[in-house]
Amino acid sequence: MLPQDAKPLYDLHASPSEVAMCWPDDSPMVALIGNSGHSKWSRWSIVGHASGKKLTVPLGQPLGAIKDELSTSGTTTLLPNWIGYISYELGYAIEPKCGEAPASDWPNAEFVWCECALIHDAESDSWWSIGNCKVPEMYPSEEHTRAWGDVEDSTSSESFSNAVKQTIKYIHAGDIFQANITRRYSATVDGNLRMQALAMLQKPGGWYGAWLEFPEEGRYVMSMSPELFMQYNEESRGIVTRPMKGTRPEGDAPETLLESAKDAAELHMIVDLMRNDLGRLCEFGSVQVQEARAIERHPTVWQCVGEVHGKVRKGLSVIDVLNATFPPGSVTGAPKIRAMQIINELEDTPRGPYCGAIGILGKIAMLNVAIRTALFQGKGTPSAFCGTMEYSSGCGIVAESDPQAETVESEVKTRILRRQR
Repeated sequence: MLPQDAKPLYDLHASPSEVAMCWPDDSPMVALIGNSGHSKWSRWSIVGHASGKKLTVPLGQPLGAIKDELSTSGTTTLLPNWIGYISYELGYAIEPKCGEAPASDWPNAEFVWCECALIHDAESDSWWSIGNCKVPEMYPSEEHTRAWGDVEDSTSSESFSNAVKQTIKYIHAGDIFQANITRRYSATVDGNLRMQALAMLQKPGGWYGAWLEFPEEGRYVMSMSPELFMQYNEESRGIVTRPMKGTRPEGDAPETLLESAKDAAELHMIVDLMRNDLGRLCEFGSVQVQEARAIERHPTVWQCVGEVHGKVRKGLSVIDVLNATFPPGSVTGAPKIRAMQIINELEDTPRGPYCGAIGILGKIAMLNVAIRTALFQGKGTPSAFCGTMEYSSGCGIVAESDPQAETVESEVKTRILRRQR
């Protein structure tokens, strides 16, 4: 996964978040920060310079516009490569039957070229320099003021409950089997946004954490995602996806989640959806469900996860892969197109990068499902920022769902932010 010219850094002994906290203030950063406590699925972390080279796909446009750029500049190693996000609304450009994408301040995709970075391997607890990247001057972490205020409801409990009730009616009518309905929260931001975000990526963190800076546009993205959307290498053509469905607070006994028939049904539907999505582009017989349902502990919650593998047919690019699989099934529902139509009807604001994907895109793709993800817009520098934060949480709704219980679950999923106050 590392290029041949990667240089080991034997004297660097710090976590990825600690290194990122020491990054020069005047250098825009892209950071993919895994939880080192689980090296199998979050082995690599990247802290790098965001160069001036950028790929942006405007709202309403498909990814085909950047296909040539990805094929000529992307590599099958971690770096150099493109790092950024894909917004949920790209799904409407991929499949027009889903309806017209709601107006959004966020483009369909935004990636920066990263060839100078420090890479951490959690398996060996070692650091590497790519592109002669210099280690920042390390200094002891200091207590910093909170960058954002109290998290407020943008979607009321009543409105969310009503949306859940309407979704259940659609399910009983035979329109869909499941839909992922989300609600919005917001907060004001004033302070050192970079330090606050990186502190959260250190603890509680996420297996597929990310911090992306687009200072010229006044846009920043923090993700503490536990979920892998796609890991794909164009050279080997191997692909894996790990959809998640079913959540309980970390204080609950995990058996309550494992024994829930409702939660099991949620996950099995999405595993089947992702299996079918991969079947559209993989070699016949190569798509295998490696794990139908397993339980994992993540920051503040227990989650159930499935795992699907396949081998992509020769001649297909990463754009073809995304066109067949995006958005991730766990944030839409099944069947996907009708679920997205219902989401568009019941949610009154765009999702943007939330429920999209964040990570590396090129001949190699390592993308999370952008849940547990906060979006920031405003003015100033990352260390002196003034603006707003938007945060969302979603629940998979099936026929057996209880609106009150789903409302409680949507609030549980905000604890990862609220506990920082």
